[in-house]
Amino acid sequence: MRKGRKTAVKALLCAAAVFILINVCWYVWRLTKYGPCSRGMDENSFSSWIVPRYLYTDAEGYDYSVKYPGYLSLTGNLCVSFPVSDDNYFTDCLIIWPKVSGDYEYGVILSEGDESYQIYIHADGSAVNPEDSAVVTRKQDDIHTLLQKAEEMWNLPVK
Repeated sequence: MRKGRKTAVKALLCAAAVFILINVCWYVWRLTKYGPCSRGMDENSFSSWIVPRYLYTDAEGYDYSVKYPGYLSLTGNLCVSFPVSDDNYFTDCLIIWPKVSGDYEYGVILSEGDESYQIYIHADGSAVNPEDSAVVTRKQDDIHTLLQKAEEMWNLPVK
């Protein structure tokens, strides 16, 4: 019976070590990937120790935000949006999802009148899905402005 307890204790210690190792690796990766993006930003009121969130508004009124991945997730995001006006809090914005591989995925939220669109785009600002091309073409200047702001803020590979 004593040998069975030793085996069970070893198995529990091994499982605990693996659990700790996974958490440490995830935390270090998250800090390495998102830490530089949030440098110089203020902590958001929704921020927590498990999911940090940061904000920054530049001199022109553009808003930048960084949301770290949730617990053991690999998906967080960076966001840049046009300045908010008193009569309209909904502005066009660019959302960027850093990937584990080092690549990025891009999306935009665009408004036209009472319509709102959520569209995946390429790094050059073109629509990923052909059915979104008309909206992206109409809003191309805004998309390029947001991509340029993201490139300036985070040194991202946009074309």
